[in-house]
Amino acid sequence: MIRTAYRLDPKPGSGLHLGREGLDQETSAESFPSDSFFSALIAMLVTVDPDVVTEFMAQWPQGDPVSEPPFRLSSLFPIAGDLPLLPMPRLRANLGDEQRPGIAKALKRLAYVSPAILERLLTGAPLDAWLPEDGGPAKKGLMLQDGKVWISREEVELLPPPWQKFGDKKLHDTPIWKAQPVPRVTVDRATNQGNIFHVGRTVFAEGCGLWMLADINREGALLEKLLDVISDEGIGGERSSGYGTFHWRRIDAPALPSADRTNHVMTLSRYNPTPGEWEAGVLGAGASYELVDIGGWMAAPGLPAQRRKRVRLIEAGSVLVNTGPVTGRIVDVRPEYDQESIGAPDHPVYRSGIALVIGVPGGTDG
Repeated sequence: MIRTAYRLDPKPGSGLHLGREGLDQETSAESFPSDSFFSALIAMLVTVDPDVVTEFMAQWPQGDPVSEPPFRLSSLFPIAGDLPLLPMPRLRANLGDEQRPGIAKALKRLAYVSPAILERLLTGAPLDAWLPEDGGPAKKGLMLQDGKVWISREEVELLPPPWQKFGDKKLHDTPIWKAQPVPRVTVDRATNQGNIFHVGRTVFAEGCGLWMLADINREGALLEKLLDVISDEGIGGERSSGYGTFHWRRIDAPALPSADRTNHVMTLSRYNPTPGEWEAGVLGAGASYELVDIGGWMAAPGLPAQRRKRVRLIEAGSVLVNTGPVTGRIVDVRPEYDQESIGAPDHPVYRSGIALVIGVPGGTDG
């Protein structure tokens, strides 16, 4: 297995519409989940080389795996300069004084951490000197993105060069990303009257963007071929308006703990356990996880848009029992109808629950 990291920088002027089901169209996220990205890659494969799709998908586990999948993908997370950000793990931070003013509020706001902070969280090392007081500085840590991102002071040198001269307050307030509604207009064909609506658009600061990890066992060349295609086609919504396009390149993967010989693991992707993993206790004692209910719409050639079957996935940042190995499965979410005349697609509609995991060397606490 080769662990590779990829950086995805939005093309100038494009922006991203990274919506979430259940949220208003006016909102847009700063990350892109692994299951959505995998589906986008397969849609590109159907377009560029449809003859290989069936053979390629036969390599992916849809029940209990008998072999490793071709590759595992993390979700896409923000990167600030050369500093990759990772989801805040669902672990209790080791703080000697949990009654310090503002501690609960600060931890609740956090969405992302740097590799240095993640290492301390995963090993259970003390973090008091890294967590800023309410309204004050910390000796060894900093908050960015209005308190949503936690990094160490040593990692400031990895931020975009202009930011390295900023003080604590300016670093806290300078956005890595901005998400704001953009006005759009539709014109009624009958009356020629315009109707204004808003669509969320995420824009990253100069020197910032998205990144992901890939654990590649095989088909690495195909993965990068699909990245070439999808970089021009775009990811997320509103692609017909020019959103979602990007430039990609390989970058050095951050040093993250191996999942070998650890009792627990943390997933950097969305994950759907196989029956065997359920029975082995992947969600047993010490697991701490968030469930997300995924639905949405699908399009098939010659058919109207239809709702996919809903599936529950475990969100990135969740901590699982290392039943060895934690792999997950691909789920077919094509709709099923009692009436054949409705016109369900005659091909699978894939959603990935394949896990990309790292180790939790320090175990879990609560």
